[in-house]
Order: sequence, then structure tokens, then C-alpha cells
Amino acid sequence: MKKVASIIITAVIASSPIHSFAWGAAGHKMVAEIANVYLDSATKEKIHHYLGNTTIEEAATWMDDIKSNHNYDYMKPWHYVDFEKGTQYVPTKEGNSINTMNNAIEEIKHRDQHTDEEIKKDIMMIYHLTGDMHQPLHNGYTGDKGGNDIQVKYLGHPSNLHTVWDREIIESEHITPNDCLLLYKNFDKDEIAQLRVVNMEKWILEPRTLLSNVYNFKDDNVLDQAYVDKNKRIVEQQLLIAGIRLAAVLQEVFKS
Repeated sequence: MKKVASIIITAVIASSPIHSFAWGAAGHKMVAEIANVYLDSATKEKIHHYLGNTTIEEAATWMDDIKSNHNYDYMKPWHYVDFEKGTQYVPTKEGNSINTMNNAIEEIKHRDQHTDEEIKKDIMMIYHLTGDMHQPLHNGYTGDKGGNDIQVKYLGHPSNLHTVWDREIIESEHITPNDCLLLYKNFDKDEIAQLRVVNMEKWILEPRTLLSNVYNFKDDNVLDQAYVDKNKRIVEQQLLIAGIRLAAVLQEVFKS
């Protein structure tokens, strides 16, 4: 993808809302590991060819790992798609998770026109952004910056709603890839087939329907164990679906 002139990048970032980065390292690594369960061997070989010494876990966290490097500030809006409550997503040409994913997919499909290093970057973005798309608050409301502006008390300590869903539920509940994989049995063949259809706009709208659960807490913004117990299964399900879809999109782009 072409890098925009630095002066434009600076202006865009300055005017963009600040967001956390979805799932945290543990969540993104789990999405990669779950996807690996459902990948065929031919696709795994092609991914390994381009990633080289980079592991799939490292690929999945790369877009967060580089956030301290200001040379990559132009990527910050690529992690999410926010729009106001009660409105519909309106397609745009601006950088967001949908457009970045679609661009990466197209480049890999035409990989003969790109360098191996460019394709490696595309793969790493797909690993990461598929995870981002399935964290409900990365498809959240513009008004509170995807929950970043909602201060809460999570199990007795101060936090914000976005961070809770990024990593704190995963950490406090010790969620593992196996916990997520156990939920696969809850889907029938037709549901799995539908999950594997690559459609970015649909992918971001599904987690959006879960926001009523995300915001369902007491007026004092205390997120107690009862809140966690109600939402742990949602987190596990979203990680599983992200892994299934990551495998699906990687197999689609490398099938040619």
C-alpha cells in the first residue's frame, strides 16, 4: 500500500480519535492459533514462505508492536470502524479496518506484482485486523471512541470499557484457545459455512449487535463478576469466529 505524504499523515492522525488496540497480545495470538487449526497444509506452507522467521503469533501482534514507532502512525485509524449509535456504516475510501483488509487481500491475490516483503506485511495485517474486527468495541460508537472514554471499575480496579474488552476479561478469566475451540460444536455445518464467507462489512456489523451486552452495566460503571460471567462466553465466541474467519480469508487469497 502506498504511503501518504507525511504532512497529510500528521494531519489525519491529529484529527483522529485515540483508540486502544484490540484483544491485546494474548487475544491476537489466540486468534492466530485457532486459525492454524483450520488451515490446510498448502496454505500454511505459503504463509510460512512469506513470513520466514516470523511466527504466526508475532504476525498477529505486529500492528500493535509497531505502535510506538511514529513512522507507522498512519496505520492507527486502520484498526477500527466506528460510527454513531443508531446509524449505519457508510462505505468510505478513508483508512479503516475494512478498507485495509480489502486492500491487503487484493495485493496478495496479485502477489506477482508485489515484493515478498509487501506480501508479508499484508499477511500480518490480515492476521491482526481479522482479530480487531471481532472485538465489538472496534466497531463501536464514535462519541465515546469505541469505549475508550467510558471509565469503569473492573473487578475493583479502575479501567476503561475498551481495555476491559481488549484484554482484562481474557486475563482475569484465563481464557485459552482450547476454551474457544470447545464452542465450535455449537455451530452446525451451515452456520460454519456462512461464517467462512469473506465479507468485511458483514464481519464488522455482527459484533456491533453485541454492544447492548457490552454497555449493560450499572449506572455507577461498576463491572462486577456477574458482568464478567455474562460476557466471558461472548469473548470466547468472538475469538473463535475470528480464528475461523482468519483461516477462511487466508485460504481464499492463497488458493490461486
